[in-house]
Amino acid sequence: MKRHDALSPFSRAHHEFLILSQVLKSDVPDYKGMPTDTIGRQNYALDVYTNRLQPHMELEESRLFPLLSGLHASIDQLIYILIDDHAEIDIHFKRMQGDSSISLGTEWMMDQLGRIIEQHIRLEEREFFELIQAHASPELMDKIMGIHSV
Repeated sequence: MKRHDALSPFSRAHHEFLILSQVLKSDVPDYKGMPTDTIGRQNYALDVYTNRLQPHMELEESRLFPLLSGLHASIDQLIYILIDDHAEIDIHFKRMQGDSSISLGTEWMMDQLGRIIEQHIRLEEREFFELIQAHASPELMDKIMGIHSV
């Protein structure tokens, strides 16, 4: 299904976060122009998290989710799951920030974080956004579009 214009900015950000997930995972080919060593991948991930992913999750929680709460039971259920995912992602990044030593555990942790981010983005894109497009009124979609103009 084509993404509604109101959700397109979220989807564009999600694309960047899917690339982040691939950079973090250990069993994927290297991306051209992306860091390939553990320290470089970790620094890249922390930069994306601090400057784009964390603000994106905060925007969803403070502006998008409240607009959608109560619209449909399945949307409400997914909101709870997505908020839990955000908390888990935050915890993993906090651990990464506090880990000054690079070890095999760091590689495993980064791989797990990449998988969590990928699963989270896929859930938003494939289920959450589809439900929003199916149940939101044009007026509500206009309100969602307004989130990005603030």
